[in-house]
Amino acid sequence: MKIATIKDVARVAGVSPATVSRVVTNKGNTTEEIKKRVLEAMEELKYVPNINAQSLSSNRSRTICFSIARNPKEILGNSFFSDVLCGISDAAKLQDYNLQFALFHTIEEQMEKCVKLYRQKQVDGFIFTSIRSSDKDILLKGLKAKHIPFVMIGSSLSHSALSIHNDNVRDSYISTKYLVDKGYSRILFLTPNLKQDVIYDRIHGYQRAIEESGLNLSPEYILYCGDEEDEVTQALEQVEKQGLSFDSIITTESIMSLSALKYCQAKGKRVPEDVGILCFNNAPYLDKVSPSISCIDLNPILLGNEAFKLLLDLIEQPSSSFVNKSITLPSQIIERQST
Repeated sequence: MKIATIKDVARVAGVSPATVSRVVTNKGNTTEEIKKRVLEAMEELKYVPNINAQSLSSNRSRTICFSIARNPKEILGNSFFSDVLCGISDAAKLQDYNLQFALFHTIEEQMEKCVKLYRQKQVDGFIFTSIRSSDKDILLKGLKAKHIPFVMIGSSLSHSALSIHNDNVRDSYISTKYLVDKGYSRILFLTPNLKQDVIYDRIHGYQRAIEESGLNLSPEYILYCGDEEDEVTQALEQVEKQGLSFDSIITTESIMSLSALKYCQAKGKRVPEDVGILCFNNAPYLDKVSPSISCIDLNPILLGNEAFKLLLDLIEQPSSSFVNKSITLPSQIIERQST
């Protein structure tokens, strides 16, 4: 079967190929009547526009890249990042954009590959997240110097860049105050030991809430550990060996809350009567365990949606690409059986 061309559509619609092109690209002036005829002809002939040709003529790839430089084991399977990715993908599809996902081990590799992708016109811009504090200068200044459009998911107080983020100080403060208001007073704070602003901010929010509540908790109530079950278990066992009494646990990763729950159940600690558990970020499995686990929902799908919209504005309005703008999204506590 012959594949229909733009000339075939023009012949059936009774217009010029240039008019068909204007309808397909939604550029230039065409009447509603002509537009209808062209669309009907495209439908009749099963015509599919040549995206590559459009990209060449517009100097755009209609592809954006979501990029992270971090250990793949820390990313793959993490519900927060998968939800952000889904949010970006949903927004991109609505605008007929394609999405690449690029995962790198080092910031140097990320910088080199992303610059190459942009220069080869394989992508029109980037969305970055989970950037280590020490790496932000390298990545953000490097991209800005090369006039590459990007949006960062995460706070950027010391950098002039477009960013969208959760207020991690606020969210940690709210989570801790929520537990205090529920009657808990010896609150453990479990977090990965990552050198990222998000971790520093969450610790700060926890400490502020503890101080304002008049609770006298030692620094040992902040536990640094990996998110694997054995790492969480070892951290909690060490706490008990030190004679540190606790009646509640906040985990900064949702997956860590499952290990905390399993530990408490193995030790005969009732949840929520003896130990309350709350985690950052809602995840599908949190309401499928017993007891179900409370969380603070960070709206990662909305985060991805809004990040794409910001990036699209940058791509379409290059003159405003590097204005310092920061958008903070709302969050809310989802109360379940663990508190």
